[in-house]
Amino acid sequence: IKLGKQWLNLNSLLTGPELISDTYLALFLAQLQQEGYSIFVVKGDLSDCEADQLMQMIRVEQMHRPKLIGEELAQLKEQRVLRTDLEQVLEANDG
Repeated sequence: IKLGKQWLNLNSLLTGPELISDTYLALFLAQLQQEGYSIFVVKGDLSDCEADQLMQMIRVEQMHRPKLIGEELAQLKEQRVLRTDLEQVLEANDG
């Protein structure tokens, strides 16, 4: 989707929208086409929104790339395991 003058990747496998450059978009689409995927273009007008108005006026930067949903879950599970291990070590030292 294009808001203002910038493109966003709305891949449902990501934890949120990913800001992408015109160059990256062109390379990504070329790669998909080369791999045999079909690319469909949908043209039309979106309802007016604050994000589109803002991105017309200023160029935004994304500080952190969204993670794949599986990466996010794996990271949360790893944090829980580490926390549990730490709690067990602390309990053993107290006892």
